[in-house]
Amino acid sequence: MGLDACLNELESMIRNNLQSISRLKNQLEQKEWENNDLLKGMALGIIDAIDSLERAEEVLKESEQDKNSEVAKITKRYQSVQTKLLNLLQKYGITKVEFPDNNLITGLCEVVKTEIDASKKNDEIVSIIRNGYKRGNELIRSAQIIVVKNE
Repeated sequence: MGLDACLNELESMIRNNLQSISRLKNQLEQKEWENNDLLKGMALGIIDAIDSLERAEEVLKESEQDKNSEVAKITKRYQSVQTKLLNLLQKYGITKVEFPDNNLITGLCEVVKTEIDASKKNDEIVSIIRNGYKRGNELIRSAQIIVVKNE
């Protein structure tokens, strides 16, 4: 076999290896997207469970049944389960959306209601109706908030 034939065969092998590498990279990227989708689906299920626990706790507090010692024990159990679920989310890098300056952050929340309050600035958060969650820079679920809008 001549030198030209060897070079051609080598170039062909390199080309085939580069194509194989490209295919493998694409397959790996596809698997990463699938895993991310699975994680997001799992996270949304856990977040729904956390929401249910929060609502149950709010109902007990509003009805003032939380002053009953048995109800207080149940509330503590709810809080314990809620903490474990939040820790599970954090294990996978999913955290609550935070509002450090107590102001609306565009892209991380949905304004569901506005209120007028001259003692506060526009876009200041009055209340968080539903917590939002994110993983790194990816929003898993937006927060629902009430903000101040002075005309």
